[in-house]
Formats: sequence, structure tokens, C-alpha cells
Amino acid sequence: MNQPSVRQATRYAFLLGEHISHSLSPAVHNPAFAALGLDYEYGLLDVPPAGLQAALERMRQPDCLGGNITMPFKRDVLAAAEECSETVRRCGAASILINRDGRFVLHNNDVEGIAACLNRRAATVAGGPAVIIGAGGSAAAMLEALRRVPPTRVLVLARRLEAAAALATQARGWLQVPVEAGRLEEGAKALAEARLIFNATPLGVREGDPSPVPREALRPGQLLYDIIYRRDGHTRLQADALAAGVLVCDGMRHIFEQAPFTFRMLTGREAPREVMLESLVAATGRPPLDWGSDVVVEEA
Repeated sequence: MNQPSVRQATRYAFLLGEHISHSLSPAVHNPAFAALGLDYEYGLLDVPPAGLQAALERMRQPDCLGGNITMPFKRDVLAAAEECSETVRRCGAASILINRDGRFVLHNNDVEGIAACLNRRAATVAGGPAVIIGAGGSAAAMLEALRRVPPTRVLVLARRLEAAAALATQARGWLQVPVEAGRLEEGAKALAEARLIFNATPLGVREGDPSPVPREALRPGQLLYDIIYRRDGHTRLQADALAAGVLVCDGMRHIFEQAPFTFRMLTGREAPREVMLESLVAATGRPPLDWGSDVVVEEA
């Protein structure tokens, strides 16, 4: 388990995932804890799948508040929980774990972050189809968020058709618009016709990762919501989209929008949002991408 040393604090919170050394979550939460005078520390539990149980045992200790869950464990943690929110039950995935006296309570703040961003472009989302790339926990969160800001229809694309089909079938239980599934390599036409494209794959985390969307499928006026961010700049997909005139919301904005929900669940206090945003910008040297503006609001 790659657990970095942290200062001695009264309580701890963690992000649990694999290959997460790049994570901005500590840079967002620790200044927020300090701003409210809370003697808490947010760190990383960067573990391979074989280390999941040991990491969960650490998060069940009395000094641990809980924390966030990211790829590839958003579905795996359900088996360890004593209680799940209705959103988690629908999605079949969790992104936040609260330790209540040794009992795990799961929530999905990915849905809250996504919905907050989509609300600012609700009219555009409602004007056409949405395409989701990926079939994991983040894709399920997007489908749940689309209950609140529905497009005309949804297509789930994945390298494994059976995974896309399973998620599409699951989503038909809560979405009131058609939901279909397809193979990613056969989805260029659908991507070009989409009003909203959501990247729920890890492509872009590592330098040199290819884009999951052909450059020719990107066009002005489209919306791209990419769950990925890079500290050192934009991913290939984000760079291609910006060059094509696509409106982009990136993983940095996602982190910012879902972080206050995590903070409130962990501490019982309202988050100092300005501190969180300032800390995020200080850690990366640039503001998050938020559809090209931090102030544009569209009414559905």
C-alpha cells in the first residue's frame, strides 16, 4: 500500500484508488480543513486491486473519517458497506465512503458534481443526444445525473460491448429517454452527432494516452465533459476539443464541484468553496475548464 507520510492529526480522510499520485484532492481538502480550524488531514491510499481489503481496514479505523473512492474501486467497495444511498443503489457505484463508528456508509458525489456542471448548459444538453464513453462507475454517475438534465437519447460506448449493454440496461430503469449501447470503435458517427460527449475512461491520465474520440468527430458547439485532468496541462482529447471549438468541462472542475459534498459528509460543516477553488488553481497554475466560462448559466 502506497500510503504517504502525513503530519500527525486527530482524524484522517483518504482518496482510495489505483495510480492516483497525481490527485488534486489533498490540495483541495487540506486547505479547506485548515481554513475552518479542523485538525484533519486528507491523504492518498494508492493501492492495486490486491490491496483493497487492507486499505478498507485502514479506513474503518476510529481515526478515519472516510473519504473518496475512485477508479477502479467504485463498484468493488459496495460489498464492504453497511449502508448505501439510493443514488449508490441505482448506479451500482460509490465515490464517497463515510466511516460511522466502524460502519461504512456510501454516497455518490460524482453525480452531484456532474449535475452541477450540466445545469449550466441544460438547454444544450436537452437539444440532442449524449454519448458516454466507458461503462464503469463514472459512466453510471453520468447516467444518473442525466435524470436531472435529460438529453434526447443516450448511447453508451465501450471497448467491451457486453459492459456497455449491461450499463444501458441498468439505466433504462431510471432514465426516461432511449438508452442504447455500442462498441467504441464503431461510434464515430454517433460521436459526431452528439450534443454532449462524456469521457468516463482513464484515457488521458498518463502522458501519451490517445484520445478516445476521433478529432474529426469534434465540432463547434458540442459539450465535452471529461472526468480526467492533468496537472501539467490538457489531455489529448481536451486539446483536440478546444481546438475544434468544443465547450469543455474538465476533471478539475469536476473535483471542485463534488468536493463540497464530500467535505460536508466528512465534517458536518459547509465547505469554504473560495478556499477550495483558490487552492486548486494554486496547485495547477490554471483555472478549471468550465464550458469556457465560470459565469454562463443557461435555462432549460
